Amino acid sequence: MRAKETPMPASERLYTSGEVAEILQSDTTSVVKWVNDGLLVAYHTPGGHRRVRSSDLVAFMRAHGMWIPPELRASRVKVLLVDDEPRVLGAMKRAMKAHEDAVEFLTACSGMEALVMVGSEKPDVLGLDIVMPDMDGLEVLRRLKGRPETAKLDVIVLSGNLTPALERKVVALGARAVCDKPISAAELVRLATRSGVSQADRARAS
Repeated sequence: MRAKETPMPASERLYTSGEVAEILQSDTTSVVKWVNDGLLVAYHTPGGHRRVRSSDLVAFMRAHGMWIPPELRASRVKVLLVDDEPRVLGAMKRAMKAHEDAVEFLTACSGMEALVMVGSEKPDVLGLDIVMPDMDGLEVLRRLKGRPETAKLDVIVLSGNLTPALERKVVALGARAVCDKPISAAELVRLATRSGVSQADRARAS
């Protein structure tokens, strides 16, 4: 599976197929097969070599009930969730405690606060609600994608009133995924830690 390249967090590292095989106590042939079957997300170098991000390796190990060594558990994706409803943020904070090994979770309650926190906290992924009173998600998205320093930020748009027109608009503005609200913590973690999702991905939270 040839994954679309997305910005790699500074905390990430790339593993060769041989290194992955050693970590998983398997063989390189099995690792290549998992990549080719789409079970393990990998990048391909210009020379055709496979490279696996630490977060994708952790996601694979978690999905298969494997023990995750401390050096991999320390590699977390920083996610900032923006929503003007304190109840939503509170519930997600509690649910995210079960995913602390994979995600460092932050929250913002307004569009303006989100812009400030993106600059100060430098999240890897932004979960962005559309309907907010001071500055809606569309304006936040426009501003972030209009700045060179934040143009490549990975943005997942969330909406309780998702329409095809809205989907087209946010994808055109640069969002990587569009999701119905409410979204579960597990689904948000899955999207945040997956590097191989295309920009036009429209995820539906169950």
